[in-house]
Amino acid sequence: MLADSTLIAPPAPSLADARATLERVWGHGDFRGRQAEVVTEILAGRDVVAVLPTGGGKSVCYQIPAMLRPGLGLVVSPLIALMTDQVEALKQQGVAAARLDSGVSMDDRSAIWRQARAGELDLLYVSPEGLAQPHLIDRLHDLPLSLIAIDEAHCVSQWGHDFRPDYRTLGRLAELFPGVPRIAVTATADARTRDDIVRSLRLEDAKVVVDSFARPNLQLSAIRKESASRARTDAAVIDLVRQRRGKSGVVYCGSRDGCERVAEALRAAGTNAIAYHAGMEARDRDRRLERFLAEDGAVMVATIAFGMGVDKADVRFVIHADPPGSLEAYWQEIGRAGRDGEPADGITLYGPSDIAWTLKRLEGRPMAEEVKAVQVKKARQLFAMLDGAVCRAQAVRRYFGEEGAERCGVCDLCLDPPAVFDATVPAQKALAAVQRLGERFGKNRVIDHLLGKTKDVQPWETALSTWAIGADTGQHTWRDIVDHLMFEGLLVEDPNEGKPLVRLGDPEAVRAVYRGERAIEVRAAAARAASAPRERTRTGRNAALETMDADVRARFETLRAWRRDRAAEQHVPPYVIFQDKTLLEIALAEPGDLERLGHISGVGQTKLDRYGKGVLEALRQTPG
Repeated sequence: MLADSTLIAPPAPSLADARATLERVWGHGDFRGRQAEVVTEILAGRDVVAVLPTGGGKSVCYQIPAMLRPGLGLVVSPLIALMTDQVEALKQQGVAAARLDSGVSMDDRSAIWRQARAGELDLLYVSPEGLAQPHLIDRLHDLPLSLIAIDEAHCVSQWGHDFRPDYRTLGRLAELFPGVPRIAVTATADARTRDDIVRSLRLEDAKVVVDSFARPNLQLSAIRKESASRARTDAAVIDLVRQRRGKSGVVYCGSRDGCERVAEALRAAGTNAIAYHAGMEARDRDRRLERFLAEDGAVMVATIAFGMGVDKADVRFVIHADPPGSLEAYWQEIGRAGRDGEPADGITLYGPSDIAWTLKRLEGRPMAEEVKAVQVKKARQLFAMLDGAVCRAQAVRRYFGEEGAERCGVCDLCLDPPAVFDATVPAQKALAAVQRLGERFGKNRVIDHLLGKTKDVQPWETALSTWAIGADTGQHTWRDIVDHLMFEGLLVEDPNEGKPLVRLGDPEAVRAVYRGERAIEVRAAAARAASAPRERTRTGRNAALETMDADVRARFETLRAWRRDRAAEQHVPPYVIFQDKTLLEIALAEPGDLERLGHISGVGQTKLDRYGKGVLEALRQTPG
C-alpha cells in the first residue's frame, strides 16, 4: 500500500487529498475536465455514472478514491487484456493492485486473497463472469469494500454497441453490497444508453456526469469507396498507411479474412503489420498484442475483437477499411488514436455495399425487434454522418446530446467544405420510381428507368409516370443520390440472395420527403472525390518531435531505447513505464538531478524512486 498502514485514515478523504495522490503517484498537478467532480462524489460515498471522453482519465476517477477510502476497491472489467493492462500500469506506479481471471494460477489466486484479507490491496479487478460465481461473492462479503467500479459500463445496455449479457446481472451488486458506493464509467453512451445503465445497474440516485465528447486533437475524415472491390479498398489502405510510415496505428476490418489479407498486403509493402482477430488462439492474440504495444511503428490490423481499453498512448492513426455499425462504435474505435492528446488521424472508408453488409449482419443477430430497429437506425446515422456535409466531430457530439457543439475546424469537411446541392426533388423522383416499379429491381435498373435507358423496355414500364423523369440528370449524379437515400434509410437494399433489390425505407420519412417536409442535400461528386484527408498544420509535441534539434532528438531516442529495455525485462508494455510525451518532456528539459526530474508531469514518486537514476544515466550517455 502507498499509505503508511499504521496511520489512521481520515473518515472522509478530501479532494485535496485526491489531488495530492494524483501528483504523488501519477505526477500530474491537477485533475482534468470533470474528473474532480466524479472523484468528489465517490470520496463522499455517493454513487455516480461518469461519461468521460476516451483518454480523459476515467480509471483515475475510481483508482484514487479506492486508494484513499478504507477497504478494497472492486473493479468489474470486461476483458482480460484490459484488466492486465491497468493492473500492470498501477503496479508500475506503486499501487497495490491485482486481477482475478482465467489466466491467474491457483497459487497466485491464493496469494491475492491473502493480500486482500490482510488489507494489502487497493484494487482488485474481476470480470462480470467471475462475479457470477457464488464463491467469489462469498469471499468478497468477508472483506470491507471501499467502492465498486463498473468499467466500460456501456456493455450493460442492449441499446449500446458492445452489449454483454453478463453485465445485465451487475445490478444485483446494489443488494449484495449495500452502502458501498458504485461508479459506472464509459466513454460512449448516448442518452438512451445512459438511461439503460442507470436502470439496469440500479443507480437511480447516482449523479450522472457527462463531459464533453470533444477530441480536438483528432482529425476525422471519410472517403467514399469508388467500388465494392476489395482490391481497391486494400490499395487505398496501403496508401494511407504508407503516408504515415513509421507511425503506430490501427486498421479495422470487418472480417477475419479481411484482417489477414490486409495485414499481409501491408507487410508486403514494408509495414510492420500485425493481424488480430477472435479466430486466433488466445495465447497467439496475447503475443500479437504484446508486439503491438512494445514495437515502435507497429500497425495492428484487427476486427472489433481488439481495442477496448488498450491504452497505447502513441497511436497516431485509426483507419476503418470497413466502417463500424454505429456512431458509438465509431467513436470508441477512433478513440484508440491520440490518447496522449497529440494530433492523430481517424479515417473511414465507406460505401453502399458496407451499409448493406451491416444491415444484413444485424438481421442475422438474435435480438428483440425493438432493439434491432434501434441498431438499424444507429447504423444509418453513422453512414449519414460519413456521407454528409456537416463537421464530423460536431455531428458526433450532437449525436451524444452535447448542446452547443461547434465545428472542429480540422476534419476534412471543415478544411475543405464540400459543395452540396438540393436533391429534394430528384429524391422524390427516385422514391416514386422505386414505388412504381413495385420494389422489384436493383439500384442500376432503377437509375436506368429514371434515365429512360432500360434495355428491352416493356410497354408497361414506359407507361409509368416515372419513366425517363430524370433524363435531365447525369447517371453518376443519380448514383450519388440513390446511394445517399440508402445511407439516410429512405431506400433499403434487400440482399435477395446476392442480387439486391431496392425498396422503400422508413414510411414516415419517405412521406416527409414526398410532402417536401424533409429536405435532401447531397454532396457534389467533385467534392466527394476530393474528400481524402488533407494534412493540417501540426501542433503540440508531435510537431516538436518533427522539428526538434538534433541533440533533443538524440536524448529522446536514447530514452526510448532505455525504456524499451526496461519493458522487456519486466514483460510489460513500454508506455506503462513512461509515455512518449513524458520522455519528450524529459528530453526537452534535460534535468540534471532527481529533484528537477520529479517536477516533470508523468513522473510520480514511485517511478522517480524506481527509474530516476536510470533516466539520468541514460541522458548522460546520450551520444554527442
